[in-house]
Amino acid sequence: MEQSSRAQRKTKRRKTNRILNTAIAVVVLLIIIVGFTIFAGGNDEEPAAPEETKQNQTAAVSDEETEEKPTDEITEEPAETEEPAGEEETEEKPADEEVVVSEGTEPNVEQDIVNPNWEGVGTTQSGEHTSSFETDSADWQEKEQALAYATGIPLSGMTVWYISGNGPQAAIGTVSPKSNKNEAYRVYIEWVDGEGWKPTKVQKLEENDKAR
Repeated sequence: MEQSSRAQRKTKRRKTNRILNTAIAVVVLLIIIVGFTIFAGGNDEEPAAPEETKQNQTAAVSDEETEEKPTDEITEEPAETEEPAGEEETEEKPADEEVVVSEGTEPNVEQDIVNPNWEGVGTTQSGEHTSSFETDSADWQEKEQALAYATGIPLSGMTVWYISGNGPQAAIGTVSPKSNKNEAYRVYIEWVDGEGWKPTKVQKLEENDKAR
């Protein structure tokens, strides 16, 4: 009986030892699996770091570009500040005044025309000016230029009927377009030092009393 009991005990111990050994083996196996998973997972995550770094760098570049945009707008401001300067120049330049056309009050005068914007036609003369009525003189030719300028008739298409003195530094001339001698204008001009002859008034005549 005692031998049978001992045999049963040994058998139970063996079974118990097997179970314990099996359990220990399972635990060790689990530890190995878990450890491998942790290390393997850690290695998988490491390559992701450079990609995240690249993404962060890309995001940083985008942020810098976004922050630089306002500076581009700031650089455009000086161009806007130049506009007032142009406006000042426009204000300094006098605006053209309207031409004054009125009904003639003298015999044979249909209209009186005064243009406040008339200027001197320029001159090649220097020194003290003396009005000349010699047709080949520079002064006479500049008088003709002033008559053409005042009437708008081209110099090459204009007939000069006469030019006479109207004081030491003024003159009067009567002209017509060559295409119509009955259309006549009496032009008043005056000398301006440094500027030449300048028209002061144009009279449109009812008829050309010098074409007879």
